[in-house]
Order: sequence, then C-alpha cells, then structure tokens
Amino acid sequence: MFFNKPPRIGYTLKAAGLVATAIMLSACTQPVSKSAFNDPYEPQNRKVHAFNKGLDRALVGPTAKGYGFITPPVLVNMVDNVAGYLGLPGQAVNNILQNDAKGLGQTVLTFTLNTLTFGLGDLATNAGVPDNNADFGQTLDVWGFRQGIYHEVPVLGPSTERDTIGFIVDTALNPTSLVVPAGVSTGFSVLDRLGDRNEFSDVIEETLYESEDSYATARSLYLQNRNFKLNNGVNEDSLEDPFADF
Repeated sequence: MFFNKPPRIGYTLKAAGLVATAIMLSACTQPVSKSAFNDPYEPQNRKVHAFNKGLDRALVGPTAKGYGFITPPVLVNMVDNVAGYLGLPGQAVNNILQNDAKGLGQTVLTFTLNTLTFGLGDLATNAGVPDNNADFGQTLDVWGFRQGIYHEVPVLGPSTERDTIGFIVDTALNPTSLVVPAGVSTGFSVLDRLGDRNEFSDVIEETLYESEDSYATARSLYLQNRNFKLNNGVNEDSLEDPFADF
C-alpha cells in the first residue's frame, strides 16, 4: 500500500528523474558552434543512414504513398490535427520550462480553440495563432546545453545528442499520457509521420535518391532547419528557413 503512489505523484517523480538525467547527459555533450557540425562517428552514421534509406525505399515510402492514396485528404488532415492537438500539453510544459510566456499563451489558446472541434479541426491556425512547436531539445538549448555530436538514429533519422535526449524526455513525459492511452497517441503520431512522408515525397526522395551524397545533404538540411527553429529571435532576413517552401 505504501508503495502504490497516486498516478500524479508517480508522474511527477518520473518527470523529475528524467529531467535530471537529461541535464546530466546534456552537460557531457561535446561543444560545437551553431554554424558547424560535430560528426566524429561519420562512418558509423553512414551505415545507419544506409539502413534508414533502405527502410524508406522498401517499407516507409511505399506505405506512406499507399496511406495517402487510400485515405481521403480530409481524413489525413484530421489525423494531422489530432496528432498536433495531443502534443500541445507537452508543448505547454516546454513553454513553461523555457520561461516563454508568449509561447505558453499561444499554446493554451491553440488548445482551447481546437478543443471546440475535439482536436479534429485546426481553428487556431485558421485564426492566425502561431504554433511555436516547443520541445525539450529546444528547452535544453534555452538552458544553455550544447548541441553535442551529430548522429543518425535507426528509423528516426538525423539528430544530435541534445535533440535525442529531448525526444526521449518529450516522449516519456507528455502529460497527454495521463488521460489518453499511449497506443492511441502513438498511432496518431505514426499516421501523421506517414502523411508527412507522402506529402513531401518529392523533396525527400530528391534528397535520398538523387543527391550526390544523400548523407551529407540530409545532415545539412537537418542542422539548418533545427538551428532556424532554435534562433527565434534572429532577423529572418539573415537566416532563411531551408524548409520554408515545403
């Protein structure tokens, strides 16, 4: 009886433990400037990239195109909206951790408006509410933790030490898990990724199968896009989003 903590207390202790672990791991990451990349394990990363590329060619790409072919666009859009809606509580937590009152206000307003459609519609975007997409990798950056080494993760693709730690924390501690079964949120997330893979298939396949060095190209695009997100305060005239046309 004494060991059966209430769910909310257990969640709080779990959150505190994971955040503390993330901080310790991030403190050990190797320094690298935002304009450069640190890829000491490139040979191993290229092997993972080759695996991911083969997986995309054999399974992910065809599955995504099949999903896009048989699923009505309105339903694909609803799935995308629900996946984004389920991620908003975790986004709000990161807004708080980043001491970002403006971002928190945007997230709360987005959640409030989209709750009116049970998450199926995106009233917030239609109303012009920006989506700051806060995540724990970004939180670690705000706290001053270094980017660390670049690596490619099996199945998930390009990342850095800091972003991988952030992904793990975000996945494990999304408050949505307190009220929505993990399988449901994971299912929507997977379908959302398949929808993105289908929507951006031309760009993705050009990068993977038509570029002279798909590994170097994917690495450059990932780091540019990530740095763009982390530099919210930089003048957009001097920092172009490489994915703006997507």
